[in-house]
Amino acid sequence: MAKIDELPIAIQTIYADLVQRAWTGNLSALTAQGGSAYTRDVKGRLYWYWQPPTDRDGTRPSAKYIGPDNDQTRAHLQELQDHVENLRQRRDMVRALRAARLPVPDTMSGNIMAAMAEAGVFRLRATVIGSVAFQTYSGLLGYHLPATISRTGDLDIGQFQSIAIAVEDKIDRDLESVLQTVDTRFKAVPYAMDGRKTMRYALRVGGDERFSVDILSPMRGPDRPKVGSLPAIRSDAQFLRYLDFLLYQEVNGVALHGAGIPINVPDPTRYALHKLIVSQLRRQDDQQSAAKSRKDLEQARALISVLAIQRPDDLKDLWQELCERGSSWREKAIASLAQMPAEIALALGEDDFDSPVQHIDQ
Repeated sequence: MAKIDELPIAIQTIYADLVQRAWTGNLSALTAQGGSAYTRDVKGRLYWYWQPPTDRDGTRPSAKYIGPDNDQTRAHLQELQDHVENLRQRRDMVRALRAARLPVPDTMSGNIMAAMAEAGVFRLRATVIGSVAFQTYSGLLGYHLPATISRTGDLDIGQFQSIAIAVEDKIDRDLESVLQTVDTRFKAVPYAMDGRKTMRYALRVGGDERFSVDILSPMRGPDRPKVGSLPAIRSDAQFLRYLDFLLYQEVNGVALHGAGIPINVPDPTRYALHKLIVSQLRRQDDQQSAAKSRKDLEQARALISVLAIQRPDDLKDLWQELCERGSSWREKAIASLAQMPAEIALALGEDDFDSPVQHIDQ
């Protein structure tokens, strides 16, 4: 099995600390971008205000009123200043992790995840899936994973419809409006069979699609409409087979963007095994799909190589769970294993597995 280097303990500790800070920190829209407090004298009485920093375009936001100068206001100001300091420390930690060559999201993906986190999308148990999730596994598992197989030009978000209904909560604005805070050119793409429903969101410049955000949800049981509603995040979603295995028991991670964006990602073992299935669902006669299929297998192989060391029992248990879901699940997964080195199958407990198909490039 190809050797993948372990991260230094210091880097593993920084990432773990960043996850805890990002997920337990008191997020405040007032101080999210930093700023400072100051007083105004109005007719001999002092009043406290918070001045956010100048925007990237040079615009200076208006100051925000905090309260009169008293013990209660000063205590609130101390909380705000502590939060600003925490954000500064988190940004320092992100820079240290970037310097250690941990994978990072592209700017657009990072900005979108930041907007979704602020809106409460991940608080409501939506999960980042696909290559952007893969980028977090270096920090979560403590190993260098190849950055070249984590690059992407889109962002996939998944959520169980049952969760979206059961939480009895929702974000304040619909998801299209949240995306438009990042770039006003984001538009909902109508579902071809019903123009009232949204298939995905796309940012287009001229006639070219520059970025897309896909919202997905598991399809279980009998066939049903391919697009339905996720009320918690105020969006429609495309329903897909096999996705329930991936989304079950998501974990907290951090995207290395800004001060660290708290996001949910799939359990890395489930992600690795799900990629064995997804790879076989790609069209092999289409060049772009075939390239994505190869990346699926490369990500699965890299993760299984690490998980065989870190979580060998979990790896074998979840492999058995996948196989017990039905013959179509096992057949697709075995077809992917046939394109990998034999030791990958051995790590899953497939002792008698023979790999008759040419392996993917070593």
